[in-house]
Amino acid sequence: MIAQLLKTNRYSIRVRITVILMAFFLLLVLIAAVALVKEQQRQALQSSEQELRSIGSLSQASFNRALRMELPEVLEELKTELQAHRRVLRVLRVSEQGQVLDAYNPDYIGQAAATVVTEFSASLFTQTAASGLLAYQYLPRAQRYVLYLPLTAPGSSYSQPQRQMLVLEYQHHSGWLEALYHHWRALLIELALLALTSVLLWRYLQQTLARPVEQLVRALNEVSADKPLKLPPGERRSEIGQLTLALESMAKQRMADEAELRKLSAAVEQSKDGILITNPQAEIVYVNSSLLELTGYSRSELIGQNPRLLSAGKTANTVYQQMWQHLQSGQAWSGEFINRRKDGSEYTELQTITPLKDRYERLTHYLSVKRDISEQKAAQQRLHFLAFYDVLTHLPNRMSLLEHLRQQVVGSSLLSLNIDRMKFINDARGFEYGNKVLLTFARHLQQQASLFLSHLGADNFCLVLPAADYPGLTQVEDLAQRLLLQLQQPLQVAEEQLVLSVSIGISQATELLLPEQLIQQADTALHVAKNQGGNRYACYRPTDSQSALQAFQIEKALRQALDQNELQLFLQSQCDQHGVLAGAEALVRWQHPEQGLISPALFIPVAERSDLIIALDNWVLARAGELLANWRSRGLNYTLSVNISPRHVRHASFVEDVKAVLARYQFAPAALVLEVTEGILVDDLQASIDKMLQLTALGISFAIDDFGTGYSSLSYIRNLPVQELKIDQSFIKGIPDQANDIAMVETIIAVARQLNLRVVAEGVETAAQALFCQQQGLWSQGYHIDKPLPVSKWQARWLDRVTATDS
Repeated sequence: MIAQLLKTNRYSIRVRITVILMAFFLLLVLIAAVALVKEQQRQALQSSEQELRSIGSLSQASFNRALRMELPEVLEELKTELQAHRRVLRVLRVSEQGQVLDAYNPDYIGQAAATVVTEFSASLFTQTAASGLLAYQYLPRAQRYVLYLPLTAPGSSYSQPQRQMLVLEYQHHSGWLEALYHHWRALLIELALLALTSVLLWRYLQQTLARPVEQLVRALNEVSADKPLKLPPGERRSEIGQLTLALESMAKQRMADEAELRKLSAAVEQSKDGILITNPQAEIVYVNSSLLELTGYSRSELIGQNPRLLSAGKTANTVYQQMWQHLQSGQAWSGEFINRRKDGSEYTELQTITPLKDRYERLTHYLSVKRDISEQKAAQQRLHFLAFYDVLTHLPNRMSLLEHLRQQVVGSSLLSLNIDRMKFINDARGFEYGNKVLLTFARHLQQQASLFLSHLGADNFCLVLPAADYPGLTQVEDLAQRLLLQLQQPLQVAEEQLVLSVSIGISQATELLLPEQLIQQADTALHVAKNQGGNRYACYRPTDSQSALQAFQIEKALRQALDQNELQLFLQSQCDQHGVLAGAEALVRWQHPEQGLISPALFIPVAERSDLIIALDNWVLARAGELLANWRSRGLNYTLSVNISPRHVRHASFVEDVKAVLARYQFAPAALVLEVTEGILVDDLQASIDKMLQLTALGISFAIDDFGTGYSSLSYIRNLPVQELKIDQSFIKGIPDQANDIAMVETIIAVARQLNLRVVAEGVETAAQALFCQQQGLWSQGYHIDKPLPVSKWQARWLDRVTATDS
C-alpha cells in the first residue's frame, strides 16, 4: 500500500506524512537503541571500575604482606589467582625503574614494562609511584583497563623500603549486542509504544490535514475545469478551516473576476473599435478582430511589430510629440492619425492611448483604442460645406458672408444682386434650366470681379467691396454700372444666348455696423431698385429703412387692430344713370387708438404684401353681409360693392369665405358686388375664372375696378364672368374738357354695352361730370355725390331721407 501510494503520487501530503512519520519512528528507535547501548556501556564501565578497584585494594594488601614477610610462595599464589581471573589478561610486578620483576609469563621478566603493557603510561606510572595510591587507565580502542598498583617491598634497610608496581591488564566486555540482549524487553516495549504513537499520529494527520487538503486540491482542480466549487466542510477555527474559507473567498472572487474578464474579453474582441496593446517597448502583444478588419493585416503580421507599421507618414511630428508628453507623464492621450492599410489605402483614425500600470505604479502596457473616422471627417467636411457654402453654386453662403463681414472695417461696401424676372425663367423653362442660369451668372460675376462673392439662395448674390479698393460711394457705383453694362451682353446658357436683367442694391458701412445691418441695408436698396423697374442699381438711404420699418410697424399694429376691433366700415354712395341712389361701395378705415384715423393708402399696401389682406377682406365681407341683411329686412334693395384683393381670389379659401358670409347673414346674393382689379389677369387666370363662375352661379356679381389702368385686354374681359366695369377716375377727371378722355370713356362704354355690362364712373367731383354720366347712361360715384362716411352717418343721410320721402 505504501509502495503504491509512493508510486501514485510521491509529492502528496499523505505520502509526505507517511514518510516523515516512518523516518521519525526509525529515528526514535535508533535513539532508544543507542541510549540503551550507551547506558549499558556506562553501567558496564562503572561495574568494571568497581571490580578493578576491589581487586586492586585486595591485591595491594595481600602483595604488600607477602613482600614484607618475604613469602614467595604466597606471591606466586596471589599472582596465579589474579591471572586466573576471567578478565585479567596480564599480571606484572615491575620495579621502580620500570623493569618487569615477576610475571605469570616468564618471558616478560626482565623486559621493560613499556614494551609489555598495552599503551603503557610512564607519567601515570610515575605519578602512582609517588602518590602510593592506585590508579587505572581505560583504553577504549582495546577495551582494556591498565591498573597501576603501588607495592612496598623490604629494602636493604628498614628505613629505605623498595618501591615496586603491580600492573594488571583488565579486559572490559561491553558490546551493543550484549547491551541489546540485556534490555530487549524494554526496547520491545518502547518500540510498541512508538509504533502505536506513530500510527495514531499518522491517522490524526490524515484526517485533519491530508484528507482536507486533498479534497481542497480536488475542488480547486474542478474549479479549473469550469465546474462549480464544492469545498469540503472543515473546522472553521483550525488553520485548514481558515485556509478553506480564504480559498473559498478567493475562488469566488476568481470566478467573478473570470466572468468579468470573459465579458471584458468578449467586449474587447467584439468591439467595433480596433484595440491594440503594446508592451513598454512599443511591441504589439494583442490586437482584436476589429483592428485586423480595419488594417487588413493578419494577427501574425502585427504581433511583435511596432505600431508605426500602420503609419502613412502624413501625421505631423507635433502630434507624436504631444502624444509622448502625455504618455510619459502617465496621462491618457487622444488624437488623430493618418494611417495606411495593408492594401495601401489611407484612412483617418481617432486613437486613444492609455498607459497601463500595476499596483506598484510600474508601467506594464499601452492600450490603444482606434476608430476609423474617415466617413465622419468626410461628413464633417460635408456639413461644414453645407453650413458655409451653397450647394448649387459652391459659393459662400449667408453664414460665410456674415463671417467675412465681421472682418471688414468701416468703409466696406456690399452689393446685393438679384436677377429680374427669375421666376418667369423658372416657369417658362423649368428649374433645371433656371439652375444653369444661376451657375452661368455666378461664373460671370467671378470672372468680372475678383471680390468675395456669396450666394444667399434663389437668385440673390452679394459682392463684398473692401474699403481699401473702393473707398468712396462713387467707385462702388462705377462697379455696379459696369456690371449692368456687362450683363447687356448675352450669356451662354445651355447652348442658348440669354440676356439677363439684374437689380443691384448698394450699402456702405459709413459707420461701424453689424453684418446683418449691412446686408439688410443692401436688401432694402435692392427692393428700391426692383420697385423702380429693375435693371438698375440703387444706393441705400436712411429713409428707405424708415419706410420699411414703418411698414413693419403697420403690419404688426394691423394684426392687433383685427383682433381688437379697431377697424370701421365706411360707405360711399353710387347713383344710377338717373342720379338716384342705387347702392354704395364698402370701404375699410382704421381708427387707431393713439394715431387716430390711418389712411388706407398706408395700410392696404402693407396688407397686400402679407396674409393680412385675406383677413381684411373677410372682415369687410362680414360687415357688408351684416349690412345687406339689415337692408333686406327693411325692404331696401341697394347694391353693396366690396373690394377683393387678387391675392384673396387666388387663395384656395376664397369661394368658401364668400359662401360662409352668405350662409351666415342670408342676404340677397344679387345685392353683393365683388370688385376685383385687373391683377387677376396676370397669374392663374383660368383658376380665377372658375372661382368667379361658382359665385356668379349663386347670384353674386363681379366688377372690374380701376378699368383701363392695368393689363386691360378685351379678350380677357370677354372671358371673365363680370357684370360691371368701373372706369378709373383718371379718365373721368378730364371730362368734359379733355377730348381724349371723352373718347376713351366713350370707347369703354361702347365695349361694355356690347358685352352687356354696367359701367360705373369713379371720381365724379363736378356737376358737369355728373351730367355727362347721366347723358351716357353711367352710374356715378364720387365726392360730387358724397364722401365716404361711417355706416351710421351714411344711413342717417341717405336711408333716413329715403324713408322720409317714402312716407
